[in-house]
Amino acid sequence: MQLFDQLTVCFGNASTTVAAQDASHKGGCTWKELGPIVNELLSNILLLGVFIAIVMIMYAGYILIQGQGSPDSRTRVRRIFINIVIGIILLVGSYYIVEFILNTLGVNKEVTDNAILRR
Repeated sequence: MQLFDQLTVCFGNASTTVAAQDASHKGGCTWKELGPIVNELLSNILLLGVFIAIVMIMYAGYILIQGQGSPDSRTRVRRIFINIVIGIILLVGSYYIVEFILNTLGVNKEVTDNAILRR
């Protein structure tokens, strides 16, 4: 729920949101508010991608068992595993690219450090 609080602060009206604590904040985002939102979204997308990869590994195992080791099922499972590996590489690569961009833009180190491990 931390993501929704951050979105409310960033895009909400100061009189009806968490931003009411700071009377000078009238909505809108600065890098201070946008950085944690991007980091939280990226963490959620990474976890979703890992979950999908695990489901696809189970699906590939199911296909292999149902195909009883036929060459057609082995070829299909091999393609699925190759796509899973490519997807994980893209997912982890995108995570580190966005982390690099956030660090370059000067988002606080406390926000971005070990975002996945905090879950």
